[in-house]
Amino acid sequence: MKLTQVLCKQHLGRMIKRHWFAHGQQILGDTLTETALASKGIEITDAKEFLKKPLAYPRLDREELFGLDQAQLLTKTLIVKDTLPDDVENLVEDTTEELDNLLTQIIYSSSIFDAQQVKLPKKKDPLRPAWVFRREYGINDVRKSYNLTQKMIQVCESLCGLELAQQRQIIHNGLVKLSLEKENELLIFDSTMDMFLVSNKGLKPMENDKDTSHVTFPDIYPLSPIISLHRDHFYQVVDSYPISKESPWANLHTLFVLHDCEKVINFTELPVTENQLLARSLMKSFIGAAACAKHKFGNDVKDLPEPITVQCVQTNGRTFHFSVFQLNTLNIDGIDGKCNLWWSMPQLNLYEKAEYESSKPVVTNYNPEVFKRILAFYKNN
Repeated sequence: MKLTQVLCKQHLGRMIKRHWFAHGQQILGDTLTETALASKGIEITDAKEFLKKPLAYPRLDREELFGLDQAQLLTKTLIVKDTLPDDVENLVEDTTEELDNLLTQIIYSSSIFDAQQVKLPKKKDPLRPAWVFRREYGINDVRKSYNLTQKMIQVCESLCGLELAQQRQIIHNGLVKLSLEKENELLIFDSTMDMFLVSNKGLKPMENDKDTSHVTFPDIYPLSPIISLHRDHFYQVVDSYPISKESPWANLHTLFVLHDCEKVINFTELPVTENQLLARSLMKSFIGAAACAKHKFGNDVKDLPEPITVQCVQTNGRTFHFSVFQLNTLNIDGIDGKCNLWWSMPQLNLYEKAEYESSKPVVTNYNPEVFKRILAFYKNN
């Protein structure tokens, strides 16, 4: 007879059942803690009463994509008209053929000749959702946007001269934190500004466009403007601006928002609409202008002594959206009283196509209107 080794093992399932049977019906004994504390006059309170009130905490890579109507009510902003202010449009000038050729070469170097090779976003066919396309490598949209924006600013500096260029500074990846109250709800905005220009002088308010009697707020009743914002129990009420108060370049001039199609998405996996991208420009402009206002006038300011005007350019490397935001108040309760103003023009395509065709680099249908607006934004003082 063969002897086997004694394993001394238990059946795991029966062991778990036995533990549940033995310990599942235990009654907690009185530790006399409450009696001892009460005898010394110490009041016992439920710990849940000390938890901080949840706040709406918008993460601007995702939750801000709620549409322009909700963004208007959230920031108490009126859309004045679907064009840029007259003060900006008057600065738009025609470009020369030599300048157009230079900008075409910038498109070649930024969107075709750049050495970056990364995985591009996956392609999806709505008619064949299960079809798997071959994975492509190349230059992503953020890299194209950064290259184009940086080189266009350099061209603006060359055209405007040293005197104006010395009044501007470029800041990359500036972190902005802002806390506000809206209808007894605490809102905390936390956003990273991809690239923005600062100036030693603030932009003047758009005085020619003060008449907003013909403009009204949208109605999204019964929804609340903060219905889609993320709520969190753990937070810090901090207002921060990426520039110190001692700096002479503390005035926000122009924001450049780089659109990353892999991060700026909907939770429902539906494609991002143009209306949502316009809302993103409005929210970025509001956060930047509000942080600048608190930096200049103090954290307790409501109605500003003087408006804060900010220009905004949002791009994915091919499509550009231009807007101007004027912050008049940080009192964003309701729709009555002083309101903020926003000018926005339709999106413009810098080019139709920039890619290799038959092993040859090709750029088609260059649009000079895009650089005209960027140059006008840069010259606006």
